[in-house]
Amino acid sequence: MMQQLTNSKLAIDTLRISEAKYRSLFENIDQSVIYLDAKGVVMAVNQAAEQLLGLPRDMLIGRKFVDSCFNVIKEDGSVFPEEQQPLLLTLRTGKPVESVVMGLFNAERQSYIWVAVHSVPEFRGDEHQPHQILMTLTDITRQKQSEGKLSMASVIFNNIGEGIFVTDKDKKIISINEAFTTITGFTQQDVYGKNSHFLHSKKNNLKIDDELHNGAREVNSWQGEIWRRHKISMDFPSWTTVSEVKDSSGNVAHYVHVFMDITHFKKTQDHLGFLAYHDPLTKLPNRLLLKDRIDHSLQNALREGSQAAVLFLDLDRFKGINDTYGHAVGDGLLREAAKRIKNLVRKEDTVSRYAGDEFVVFMESISDAKNPAKLAQKLIDTFNAPVYIKGYRLKISTSVGISLFPQDGKDTDTLIKNADAAMYRAKNEGRNNFQYYSLELNTEAFEKMSMECALSQSLERHELILYYQPQVCLKTGKLVGVESLVRWMHPSLGLMSPKQFIPIAEESGFIVPLGEWVLQNACMQMRRWLNEGLQVNKMVVNVSAIQFSRSDFVATVERILHSSGLAPSYLELELTGGSFMDNSEQTIKALNQLVAAGINLTIDDFGVGCFSFNNLNRIPVKKLKINSSFVVDVLTNANNEDITRAVIALGHGLHLQVIAMGIESKAQQNCLANLGCDEGQGYLYGSPVLPWSSIFQQLMKQTMFFQIQTD
Repeated sequence: MMQQLTNSKLAIDTLRISEAKYRSLFENIDQSVIYLDAKGVVMAVNQAAEQLLGLPRDMLIGRKFVDSCFNVIKEDGSVFPEEQQPLLLTLRTGKPVESVVMGLFNAERQSYIWVAVHSVPEFRGDEHQPHQILMTLTDITRQKQSEGKLSMASVIFNNIGEGIFVTDKDKKIISINEAFTTITGFTQQDVYGKNSHFLHSKKNNLKIDDELHNGAREVNSWQGEIWRRHKISMDFPSWTTVSEVKDSSGNVAHYVHVFMDITHFKKTQDHLGFLAYHDPLTKLPNRLLLKDRIDHSLQNALREGSQAAVLFLDLDRFKGINDTYGHAVGDGLLREAAKRIKNLVRKEDTVSRYAGDEFVVFMESISDAKNPAKLAQKLIDTFNAPVYIKGYRLKISTSVGISLFPQDGKDTDTLIKNADAAMYRAKNEGRNNFQYYSLELNTEAFEKMSMECALSQSLERHELILYYQPQVCLKTGKLVGVESLVRWMHPSLGLMSPKQFIPIAEESGFIVPLGEWVLQNACMQMRRWLNEGLQVNKMVVNVSAIQFSRSDFVATVERILHSSGLAPSYLELELTGGSFMDNSEQTIKALNQLVAAGINLTIDDFGVGCFSFNNLNRIPVKKLKINSSFVVDVLTNANNEDITRAVIALGHGLHLQVIAMGIESKAQQNCLANLGCDEGQGYLYGSPVLPWSSIFQQLMKQTMFFQIQTD
């Protein structure tokens, strides 16, 4: 009996020791282990499982496992159905389930962990239903992340726009991506096993291997421009990065080549480089390239003792053509001008579009100072031929200035500046000619520049003044209108007539704001006279061809009439014949708009300048003004009398009135009246005076200036 007790105690002790060892093993094993009963309720959880799930065991034991581990997901991210989970499959079938990948939410990390689940049933005796389940969980989170990275790398490899190919350590190609085939035309079959040099073009001047294995420095990557072959079309430039991939021992295992086709980039780069030194419109060298070439040539000329020349060209009246026909026609004219110049110069000469309608020709190594003059005359002659742009027949000319090296300057800037000054002398000499530079031109250029600067400030300094001169009827002597005439009170030169500054205003473009000021103030003065009860029928205002050619001119006139409160019927505009030289639809339309608004139009200086008599059939003018040059000698020069008679007859034949300017004597007045001239203007009736002068006020109040006497 005692022996039986001893054996029983020994068995119990052995069982306790065995259980303790089992519990120690259960708790300390690295494998996550969970015991569950036949209903899926957690019976035991070891420490590894507790840490893996991020939940204390007291929250797991006694609860169904599926309730504890919420948000179980599959590998594709979808919810893992409860009935398909390993635990329930084992309970339902009584068979083990191995290596099922599940995503379990870790409460402590607030993120998903990936586990491989093994579910093993345990049975009692002959029972067919397991009484408990042993479930092990293996953490495969890092493995899944690595697989994700590999998958992402694969997606990037096959979808990236850059071409990629991988070689082994012997430079043999083992893999390519889709972009590689798209860029080069070569397939995997074409290049597999071939040395990467197979893809290099003969245009390359470098070897990547030399760059990668330069003994002077440690290099594990290279980047640069390489020309590559294409299977079908031409070789192309690529921007390539080559990187070494080393194994765990630090030895090179692979080379990864990433490249892109930079053909378009190279073309853009070349285009930008071209634009940096060339004019985009004419494709001629610009100022920067011109200066560089002249600087270089002058150094050679200085060493060799040779001569050189700069020709500065400006297209005469280009602004009027550009404003009248539009910039598209103007651009076409500039391209044609560039072509004509290029066709005349020597191969070694440089032609540059300097600015706007200005061109520069640089002649190097000239043997004779007369050679530039010969070229200048050829240039003038070639521009005298008509130019046809977009259906328009244009007639232009050019003025040319010439400076010589070394006598007129020993550097580029001086030579160009002096040639520019000579060009302005050519313009002052009547245009369509050339002039050599001389020392006195510097003074003229400085004075002209000073005049332009002072004139541009005349409006804000209130230096412009309007004078007024009466116009009378030659039959009755009555006042029929008043012409406004602008004067400039120069701060140092005193009162200046229009002939002294209007050409400068037209050349500089200042004529537009100046003309608008004249029109505004003349209309306001007319409104004041009418308010005072003075009997004035017309306010006559001169308009430059440049003003009239602007597309907004009609709107400007209407705006000024509205702001001054003057009715259009009181305004008469005098336009020079040059305003109508193009006879374009735009010009005719503008003229008709002015007339439709109630404004009268007069052609000024009729009989001189370029004016087509055919235009009189199309333009709605009411009056012709005979130039004073014919009136001065109308009594002594039979030709002038005949011309004057013809102009008057022409005007009357077209139902136009005719006014003569420059009448200074009664004899001239009587002669013009006998010839049938309708109106007159000149010193005989009054010189231009200020509106507030006592003489003018007295004249304005008279209804009759003179008793017309006829012989």
